Amino acid sequence: MRVLLAVLLLLSATAAQAAVTRSITYYLDGARVDEETVAVRGYAEIVLPAAALPESLRIRPVGGGSILRVDIQDARANPKHEKELQTLAEHRRRLEDRLRALDTREKIFTAAAKSQSSKTPRKTKANPEPMATIRKGTEFAVAQLEDVYRARRIAEDGIRDVDARISSLKKEADIGRRIVRIWVSGKGRVASSYLLADTAWTPAYDFRLDGKGSVDVTMRALFPRPEKGTSVTVAAAPVSAAGDGSYRVAPGAPFGEVMRFRCPVEGEEAGSLLSERTVFSFANCAPVPLPGGEATVYRLGEYLGKASFAGLQPGLRGEIAVGAAKFATRD
Repeated sequence: MRVLLAVLLLLSATAAQAAVTRSITYYLDGARVDEETVAVRGYAEIVLPAAALPESLRIRPVGGGSILRVDIQDARANPKHEKELQTLAEHRRRLEDRLRALDTREKIFTAAAKSQSSKTPRKTKANPEPMATIRKGTEFAVAQLEDVYRARRIAEDGIRDVDARISSLKKEADIGRRIVRIWVSGKGRVASSYLLADTAWTPAYDFRLDGKGSVDVTMRALFPRPEKGTSVTVAAAPVSAAGDGSYRVAPGAPFGEVMRFRCPVEGEEAGSLLSERTVFSFANCAPVPLPGGEATVYRLGEYLGKASFAGLQPGLRGEIAVGAAKFATRD
């Protein structure tokens, strides 16, 4: 029985590592993953990352045969990561308990401060200086409130730190990933496709003014670095428009070039002082829409600054402004 189990585990591990090709198409609001995996003795296995949308998964046989069964299970996290997540969750609960206790203390000392300040001073033998007594009581209540506010700030900062660590750990350990087990008839491969949420590419533009009425525009692609051996394509469209023939290109690596073109500048105001801004307008002479992104502007090779570029349809006119340092005025 142990030998049989070892053989099955070996076959499973072999199948899991038998991916033939893997490619990612980054869109403006998501990504699509396509891969082919060899079916070893009628069995193949793929891993869906935590960011994958399970309902988008599609699997088909390649090279004959048919799919007999598909089983999707949650992957077990690393015990070390699980233990740290449990410790962080317990620490967060303690901080939440601390905040609730501080809320109660705040109500108590707020009421005490109001009570002290609203008292009518009455001089007695036991209290010859009522104003001083009231003042001391009020100061004590206010001091306690300051301690409460300080403790609350520390607890809230602690919760933010814990949440940041939990988020980082989940990404690091890919918590939430799933194992897809596939049984097929005959030999061959299986092709799988699925969408990734919160994974997209962002355009980054260089606008280089030559001072002679033209601007050279370079669009680059910013996207997460994929696994080694994965081919990457970027599409200048949302996922919902994936089949409309939108512009696509393989940039090669993050910050790779997507396109380059030159347009005439229709208007330009070049600031001569560091406190003055540079403004220029141009019409999109590229054959495709320019999606929004970050723009870096140069003039005669000099860096002038960055600006947000809202995007531009072919033939339409847009304007970009950079610079304009602001100084506080003195009365």
